[in-house]
Amino acid sequence: MLDWNDIRIFLAVAREGSTLAASRKLNINQTTVGRRMHALETALGLTLFERDTRGYSLTSQGSALMEVAANMGEAAENVLARASHLARTVDGKIRVTAAHSSMAHWVLPLISEFRKHSPDIHFETNSAEHYVSLENGEADIAIRAADRIEGDTLIVKKLPSVRWGIYCSKTYLAANGMPRSIDELIHHPVLSYPEAMIKGVKLLKWLDQYVDRTKVVSTVDSIITMSASLRTEEAIGVLPCVEGDQLPDLVMCFTTEDLTSGLWLVASRESYQEPRVRKFMKFLGENFPRDGGEAKF
Repeated sequence: MLDWNDIRIFLAVAREGSTLAASRKLNINQTTVGRRMHALETALGLTLFERDTRGYSLTSQGSALMEVAANMGEAAENVLARASHLARTVDGKIRVTAAHSSMAHWVLPLISEFRKHSPDIHFETNSAEHYVSLENGEADIAIRAADRIEGDTLIVKKLPSVRWGIYCSKTYLAANGMPRSIDELIHHPVLSYPEAMIKGVKLLKWLDQYVDRTKVVSTVDSIITMSASLRTEEAIGVLPCVEGDQLPDLVMCFTTEDLTSGLWLVASRESYQEPRVRKFMKFLGENFPRDGGEAKF
């Protein structure tokens, strides 16, 4: 009888190019990977891989099976995602994901207030700077900061825009003064975000044209890291006001109408079918602070 686990291993070896890489991908022993591939070839009566010192490469027979095996893999992932969703349906669970700053300032206070009226709902929160896949069932609801949201299978609701400002530490201000306008940025050392983040966020791309790149002190990977770095580095940087205004060691240099970004409430269509998910999303939309500031009750 054909074992799905063998097909899963076959796909990993084919995609990774070796049993070692596949074992790391699947978190199983390399010897087990090699043994299961041999067993699969024996069961099918086919030679699926050419083996040499460079690794494993598909034979013509192996290549012919790839499309069918890939479809099986996709179907299995869908089954797991659906099973996970059904399990949450039974136990009344909602999984929410957001970046660390969004989670702290908005999601957690809103969850706390929501549970006063719906104490039977259990929440799982995931603070992550990267996008967690809603389509694959890794979370039910996400709050995402972006200029726009892409994905035909997503339910998207726009939240109030996020205001940003240019900040520096009080120590930096005392020693160096601070920029009072966008044109004065060029005279100051700065902390920057990664290039990919700058290109993907309209306000950061706009701001970058006013920065002297030779004066970039360092690059930080998140809002949390930026706020921490501004307190210790001799430089200025840009933060959402909801973050920067909460930090007593920092002062806002200035802000402009161009320093705003979009914020979105997102769910997969499958999750949105659940009444409790729709109820929580409605609550978020109605109670999210209109000015994008700290959620307070």
